[in-house]
Amino acid sequence: MHEVKNLLGQLTLSLDSIAEVGCPGATEQLTGARFACRRIVDRLCETLTLYKLEGGHLAPNIDAHSPVDFLEDLMLEARTLTAGRFTIDVQEDKAPPFWFFDRELAQSALMNALHNALGFARTRITLSAAQDGDYLVLRVSDDGPGFPQSLLNDNFDAPRASQQGTGLGLYFANSVAKVHENKRRNGQVALANNGGAVFSLYLP
Repeated sequence: MHEVKNLLGQLTLSLDSIAEVGCPGATEQLTGARFACRRIVDRLCETLTLYKLEGGHLAPNIDAHSPVDFLEDLMLEARTLTAGRFTIDVQEDKAPPFWFFDRELAQSALMNALHNALGFARTRITLSAAQDGDYLVLRVSDDGPGFPQSLLNDNFDAPRASQQGTGLGLYFANSVAKVHENKRRNGQVALANNGGAVFSLYLP
């Protein structure tokens, strides 16, 4: 897996170089190829992380982070994958000034939700952070068709393949949420439809 991930990383760098030089008439194809490479690399990283989490070889690195800074960094990274096809913004008015969580794991979980949004959004994707009781809620919302009912009823305790994909991404996000524990409360993932798909990651 590490070798494949490294090879894909090299391919992504090559595609980035081509995009910088310019390739008339192939901008959309290059964007699609870069996005596909990134999704594959992220899937491999998720699989490796799951292997470590489930084997007890990886403990979350909990530290204080700014949810707003976290989402703004995520927004900038997502914009590099869209080539201006979508409006991506951050809602930060309800975000707490800081929260304790594993930034790397949370980023991986949110990037998976962003990949889904980039595949189904029509024009806009919104990232938001808010405090809900004893939880920080990180959300990815889009204006696409929304989640199918079968996903809304799932508890994500195992990967479940469907026409939308393998189900690994949601299982991974739920696993990331659960390893965040505070005062006997664990994190969780929630899906909803509200003018499009809404993915929520709750961290205690």
